[in-house]
Amino acid sequence: MPDDSDIKIFNDKTKSQENFDEISVIAEMKRHRINGNSEKAKALGKHLADIFVDEEKMIKDLSKEVGVLDFDDDIMYQIKVLLAFTAEYCINHSLPSPLLSNTAVNRMYDAVKTSAFEFYDRLDDGAEYSFYYLALRKSANISEEIGKAFAMICGSDEFSELGKNLFECAKQEIDSVIDLYEFV
Repeated sequence: MPDDSDIKIFNDKTKSQENFDEISVIAEMKRHRINGNSEKAKALGKHLADIFVDEEKMIKDLSKEVGVLDFDDDIMYQIKVLLAFTAEYCINHSLPSPLLSNTAVNRMYDAVKTSAFEFYDRLDDGAEYSFYYLALRKSANISEEIGKAFAMICGSDEFSELGKNLFECAKQEIDSVIDLYEFV
């Protein structure tokens, strides 16, 4: 009969590791709730969502930076998708904790879902984010790659520079907004 003493079916450390992870997550949640970061993350998410909902103001503000944005509905939708992606990107890179990032992103999408359901529903069904995430992995020059992905999604290389400029402008503005919340 073969010796099967080296075969492990159940690892006893799994249960204790799960308990440790739960305890650390609970402690982190409590710390962020007490220091105000949780409420700030929710407020940030709502604030960013409000930007997407007020399309007229968003277009006016962006036009000052990137030029006139007078395109058909499909391209305007893609601009909003790129801005939503940029907001999520900035949140994930700027907030001090993944837990806070998730809170802000979830609040942002909840608010968009409530205020602009058609946009949210179409965004939720779309594949554009996949192309932007792939662009992030391609190069150290993220803006260039995002611009190329935006152009590809829009169906014309002419949109590459616009996508790059939109990403850079939105990133700068969103990072400034995040700084205002003074996360601890």
